[in-house]
Amino acid sequence: MRILLVLIAFCMIAVPALLALAGAGQPRGRRIANALVIFLAPAFALGLIHGVPELDGRALQYPVAWTLLRLVLTAAALILPWCLYVWLARPRR
Repeated sequence: MRILLVLIAFCMIAVPALLALAGAGQPRGRRIANALVIFLAPAFALGLIHGVPELDGRALQYPVAWTLLRLVLTAAALILPWCLYVWLARPRR
């Protein structure tokens, strides 16, 4: 079950990065840079989550509130690639 959840999370991150890499209308360098930003942003966000002791599950006060915040931030990190893809793939004026 855990492997399935990791696969789903990886697909939620990899698919928008691959779409940005395959998109037309931008130079190759910009597409590669956009794909890297999209792919690495959730890793950076999750790294920040695990860097804060309270968010890493070691909260001494208000553990339920910290757990809820950790879940919300993790979900936001998994939605972040799609938001970045939409933002970076928009037509330039």
